[in-house]
Amino acid sequence: MKKNELIHLHTLLVEIASDYIERGVATPEDLVAYNRLEIGPMALRACRADHEIAVRTLTTALAVCAARDLGYDTTMVPGQHLLAVPPDHDVSNTQENLPPS
Repeated sequence: MKKNELIHLHTLLVEIASDYIERGVATPEDLVAYNRLEIGPMALRACRADHEIAVRTLTTALAVCAARDLGYDTTMVPGQHLLAVPPDHDVSNTQENLPPS
């Protein structure tokens, strides 16, 4: 996938994340791992690899939220190692990095 296509996909995933938050499917805590990366779709100077990691992390977070919302076993969602947050990470500032509503 080309970088511009990856950025477009990243933008669409951020829109889905915003929708999930508005509908209560996701919480700010669900997106901590993605926000910690500090690579949004508008980070046009970020390298393709950074966008790929951000897209994979956000996709995994959204998949876990969707599975939980549907009552499925969230442990079966692949890629959850991307969501690991260090135990000393402060989640109180996650609101500032959330996708716009």
